[in-house]
Amino acid sequence: MPRLVATLGGLGLVPVAPGTVASLVAVLAYFLLYQISPYVPLLFLFFLTPIAVWGSGKFEASMNRQDPPEIVVDEWVGQFICFIGVEPSPSALVAGFFLFRIFDIIKLPPVRRLEDFPGGVGIVADDVAAGIFGWAVLYGLSYIGVV
Repeated sequence: MPRLVATLGGLGLVPVAPGTVASLVAVLAYFLLYQISPYVPLLFLFFLTPIAVWGSGKFEASMNRQDPPEIVVDEWVGQFICFIGVEPSPSALVAGFFLFRIFDIIKLPPVRRLEDFPGGVGIVADDVAAGIFGWAVLYGLSYIGVV
């Protein structure tokens, strides 16, 4: 079960850029869940985050490697955080995807230190931070009407 959670049902096993692929699928999932209600993605995130921490930690331990690239559930957590409170227009979805990926890759200080937390907390925490940075920029762009 932890493998299924951590890899999002095998999505993390794609051979090229599994984190980017998972983020793209998360954008689609956010859009679809938002169509049900603007609150559904937030509720989904509320339940997904502790499950992501658990599954990532257990899978990492079973692999005996720190933060293996197959773990992509953390991308969903960060990507969903990036979109909180933003209506998913096409431009907002594209901007949010790129903002989250950029902040996830560059890891502004002190984000990289969050990876030092043990197990699943360390795996998910840096993506939470990247999602928060992305959200701040995306929300600002949305507020001024750019996206």
